[in-house]
Amino acid sequence: MNKKELSLILKEGEGYKIEFKEGFNNLDKEIVAFANSSGGRVFLGVTDDGKIKGIGVTNELKSRIQDRGQFV
Repeated sequence: MNKKELSLILKEGEGYKIEFKEGFNNLDKEIVAFANSSGGRVFLGVTDDGKIKGIGVTNELKSRIQDRGQFV
């Protein structure tokens, strides 16, 4: 994905195949919903109105994801 494509997605906002998440809360539910439908993309660190907030990626977070897939 390039900057132009990301900019377009952020401008168009959430939809049937696009979900913005500020953090990891309820991420599992979004993934399951996409898995049970025709798929989609989850953008972490993005507010519902398409503003990039970012997320802190720490060694602890990486370990939690690798060890057990824990996001919360």
